[in-house]
Amino acid sequence: MITPFDVWAPMFRAPFSGDVTQEIVPRLFSPDIQGIPEIEHKVQTEVASYGKQLGKVLEALQTLAAATETPLPEIQALVTGIEAVKEKSRAAIRADAKAALERLRAIDEDGWREVVGAP
Repeated sequence: MITPFDVWAPMFRAPFSGDVTQEIVPRLFSPDIQGIPEIEHKVQTEVASYGKQLGKVLEALQTLAAATETPLPEIQALVTGIEAVKEKSRAAIRADAKAALERLRAIDEDGWREVVGAP
């Protein structure tokens, strides 16, 4: 039996029922951005992402902490957490690549040989 909910449900989404992603991109006319949004966008897209910029700052803090023998446990915990996420991501990407190569080999062994450089 079909109810009205079955017909209309695909059109409505409850909070948190879909993909939960957040893109961190400066919005051109956002009041949240300090400075000049066009410059912020160019820095992020042409020079370095926020993650790359933050990585350099963390690296500098670690270097200064080591040079001055000043422990920065919060910074070290942050760096350790970031490295753990990166390693987990690397492992997942490797697993995805391996699965894709196995699928390719199963359906197109010549294509697989070309991709992996096998004789």
